[in-house]
Amino acid sequence: MKLKKISAFLLSLAVMLSAFSAASAAEKKPMTVLVNGTAVPTGDWQPVVEKGTTFVPMRPLFSQLGIQLDWNGRTQTVTGTKDNLTFTIQIGSPNATVNGQPKTLAAAPRAIRDSAYVPLRFIGEAAGYKVGWNSAASTITLDSAEAQSAGSTGFLWKTEKNGNTVYLLGSIHVANEAMYPLRPEIEAAFKASDYLGVEVDMSKLDQAAMQKLVQSTGVYSDGTTLKDHVSADTYGKVVAILKGRGLPENSFDTFKPWVVAQTIPSLQMLEAGYQSDLGIDMYFMQNAAKQNKPIVQLETAEEQLGMFDGFSAGLQEEILLEAINAYNNPSQSAGTAIDEMSKMWVEGDEEALVGLTKATAAKPEYYKALVADRNAGMLEKIEGYLNGEEKKSYFIVVGALHMLGDDGLVTKLRSDGFAVEKL
Repeated sequence: MKLKKISAFLLSLAVMLSAFSAASAAEKKPMTVLVNGTAVPTGDWQPVVEKGTTFVPMRPLFSQLGIQLDWNGRTQTVTGTKDNLTFTIQIGSPNATVNGQPKTLAAAPRAIRDSAYVPLRFIGEAAGYKVGWNSAASTITLDSAEAQSAGSTGFLWKTEKNGNTVYLLGSIHVANEAMYPLRPEIEAAFKASDYLGVEVDMSKLDQAAMQKLVQSTGVYSDGTTLKDHVSADTYGKVVAILKGRGLPENSFDTFKPWVVAQTIPSLQMLEAGYQSDLGIDMYFMQNAAKQNKPIVQLETAEEQLGMFDGFSAGLQEEILLEAINAYNNPSQSAGTAIDEMSKMWVEGDEEALVGLTKATAAKPEYYKALVADRNAGMLEKIEGYLNGEEKKSYFIVVGALHMLGDDGLVTKLRSDGFAVEKL
């Protein structure tokens, strides 16, 4: 796949920085139910949770699962059939049958606003789907065996030394539900590892602390405003975007150009259905927490945001202009950029990833700070894990742009004598 000519800055946002992605995370959404990555259209009849059981409106769920429904209004009984499956449930009763075998439900189906609601986990598992829960994104997933065996390809490597193992997974920090499930090899590598390694352990930094950090690094404290640090033309374009969104034209005045440059595309990413809560690194941090798997971080949020704050005034205005121009050009927008990145990640397209790395290198100051310098620090820690005496395994999840190219982690490990295998 060849990436479209989209700003390398916008593309790199999705694969390079976990900290700012978390700082601009979406507000919690109403609960969503996905069947093989496609949302169940519940409309005004949203799922409800009662005493630990999630109930969803019956008809849209059955339709999405391909279950034929037979409703007996007199007995309030539902019979569902699909392939070799037949089950019955009754409104108000915890008793059910699956292929003639009696089952007792944790909670009885019920009527809510004259609509039949059924226990989601029972229906999903009876139909042969794996049921999952993403608490950060308020999303329940139902994945068929076929979907689980396929999964997104991603970018995964493995290297070993002294009885230590390091898996390297190139991540996308902003993703959508369609990125999941991941292929079994990725899940197996995570399961086999003693530690999860990430750029920044966001589980130890809440949203309020992250916003405070952005304030301390990305807000002017000397009495000046954005207008004093960019050209009149650039500032006028920022104001036009704000007016177009019905916001006060001075909304960004206190922020430095690099913050505004990140915020503008983040609005489009959210509108396109992408969230940092669904990013690959967040997915594994949530799973590590569930499994009590220790998390090690290769960087800190302070280091990541400090890197942006260290950009020259010229570079800050340059990336701000790129964000503005992309916002005003649908074919170059942040939503389009992340669509491209997601396709690249799902397909595991190394050619496209190398092309993105080269495009980023076209801005020497940007590339040095965002890729080369950070890779050197990460490499030192990863080689430390491999040379250690603990005989442990590490599942390292960092932005995909860190992996390949002249300064990539995979490239550098190989040049330092480590055998790195693509999985």
